[in-house]
Amino acid sequence: MPVTLLWIKYWFNRFVGYPEINFPSLDPLYYKYGIIVFNSGEINAEVILSDTTATGLSRANFYDVRTHFLDNNFRLEIDVLVPQIIIEGEVKLNGTLGGIFRIADKAHFNVTADDVKATWDLTGRVVNDTWTVEHVRVLPTIKKLKVYFDDLFHGNKQFNDLAIIFVNEFWPALYRVMLPLTSNVWDPWLTGIVNNIFLNIPFSELFP
Repeated sequence: MPVTLLWIKYWFNRFVGYPEINFPSLDPLYYKYGIIVFNSGEINAEVILSDTTATGLSRANFYDVRTHFLDNNFRLEIDVLVPQIIIEGEVKLNGTLGGIFRIADKAHFNVTADDVKATWDLTGRVVNDTWTVEHVRVLPTIKKLKVYFDDLFHGNKQFNDLAIIFVNEFWPALYRVMLPLTSNVWDPWLTGIVNNIFLNIPFSELFP
């Protein structure tokens, strides 16, 4: 089953928005609603994201691909680098940040992430020439991150600006705490997206 980078690029370009099989646009990629609860020294809060879009995936560069097929269990790993991803949406936060800021409000936010590297790790079972993806695990690394939110402190601009400075200074520590839980929330959402492809096209056609 020789899956090559050219094969990955072909299918990726083909399915960046493919209404015939109900496959959504990947650029921008839309996330309607999700809740994540963090409990750590850096962040103890319930975070709700809504109406969120991510742009930049169409510029993804693929640099390695691996497949594993055993006892009808198929795994596809794709190493990818995205030069820049911009995420924008609404956030509602109730809790504490960095043990300093007590937040119970909602705001508009945007995040700019540079040099985003990740392995897209897809696993599932093949039955009757159909691959049903059960998990999509993604744990991106980021070289640079810039965060902005417009008002998380009931109109207190001074506190809001201080919180922005704090997040942009200490984002690596915050990101390490948030990533595993965030990845678990992404998993069923991303799995649903990719299954719009894999449940509609025979496995033998996708992986000849």
